[in-house]
Amino acid sequence: MDGYFIGAGAILTAGDAATVSGATLHARTDPHLAAQVTAALIDFESPSPQELTRIVVVAAGWNASRFGREVTAPLLARRECSLGDLLVELGNAVGSREVHVFARWLPDAATSETVRRAGVRIVSHPIESILQAALVSGQAVRRWGASLSAA
Repeated sequence: MDGYFIGAGAILTAGDAATVSGATLHARTDPHLAAQVTAALIDFESPSPQELTRIVVVAAGWNASRFGREVTAPLLARRECSLGDLLVELGNAVGSREVHVFARWLPDAATSETVRRAGVRIVSHPIESILQAALVSGQAVRRWGASLSAA
């Protein structure tokens, strides 16, 4: 679909009750931009990275099982990671030297430096660059510390 980036990913919730829930995203944006996105982090909610609570990470063109195996499983194995670690893990898993961040905020200097040192470039866009989005999330919920399924 022209003007869409579509892929599998996860909704990550931070904090003491941190969870990872599989998701699929269909996001409409400028057709030229959509064609460039292979790995993305989308924050529909937070006004700043200090208030980050729930984000969506997506690998364009991937299916849920591949995302789970190549991104979610390594993240869960880490048990804990920073925003910079997450961006590097996503970029490396997708095989992209760029991770697009769609948010109302820009990554701070320390995060940007961590990602840059790992050979990944952050490409920031205002959340308004996503003109329309459909996010479908599964019912399975996994906590960072231990795998756990909920109905």
